[in-house]
Amino acid sequence: MASVTIKNMERLLSRLQNISEMDLTQTMNKATALVHGQAKALAPVDKGSLGASIHMKVNKVGMIIQGKVYTNLQYAPYVEFGTGIKGNGTYKHKLKDINLTYRDTPWVYTPDGGETFYRTEGQVAQPYMYPALSRNKKTIRNMFKVGIKDDLKSKCKGGK
Repeated sequence: MASVTIKNMERLLSRLQNISEMDLTQTMNKATALVHGQAKALAPVDKGSLGASIHMKVNKVGMIIQGKVYTNLQYAPYVEFGTGIKGNGTYKHKLKDINLTYRDTPWVYTPDGGETFYRTEGQVAQPYMYPALSRNKKTIRNMFKVGIKDDLKSKCKGGK
């Protein structure tokens, strides 16, 4: 029977352990900041409230790193996707598992408790969140390629 000897097994195991501890949080921060800045720049400006309400957060739980760009303004989705008759068909992006439906009749609303009434047929979509992500997909992929490559080099002490 032939025997096999593996040299430098401890060094190999050490490097593999280092690789398993790879942390791409910094890369996720950069990617999330890119989308965040783009979303703020693309947000339609009236009083600037929408753009000012766009925030970012990066969380790491165990091995999962998640970057979020979000707004908590109640009307933000209506700006992104449009509303009513005017909004129908104006959102040009395809979204997985989301079926957008629009009201097909005009409606009346009062912003001041009944003093003033407005009739509307809705508003066209003014996407700012989805384009901020989709326009940067290639750049984000490259950021992670470089981040992984750099982290592997540092974890393996310049090894290829």
